[in-house]
Amino acid sequence: MFCDRFVWLRIHNLITIVIIPAILSLLINILIYNYVRASSNRIQPQMIPENAQRTKFSHRDMKLVRHMIFMFCIFVGGWTPIYIMPIINFYSVINTIISSSLTILCELASFINIIDLFLYNRQLR
Repeated sequence: MFCDRFVWLRIHNLITIVIIPAILSLLINILIYNYVRASSNRIQPQMIPENAQRTKFSHRDMKLVRHMIFMFCIFVGGWTPIYIMPIINFYSVINTIISSSLTILCELASFINIIDLFLYNRQLR
């Protein structure tokens, strides 16, 4: 009885710490992209000459999408394994080297997020 609760507690941790924030991040990034895209569509017609053909996606929009995908992958890839590991560990034994490497992966994801904030913040450069 207690063991079943322990597994569900680990699954609950995975859902509340990784899955729900990932979904919220995805939704917020979609809203940000739509806002930036609408802003680009309002500004670009004034800058493009009448006879020039307008591209569907601007370089700015593509750079934003790539950055959002990168940050999302770093978050999910860095934090998911550390919270899946206890669930798997309930059914089979996980090597301590794997456990330590997943912890380092989690810390590396946090470090990459911090470095990314410094690199993409133009006021700090």
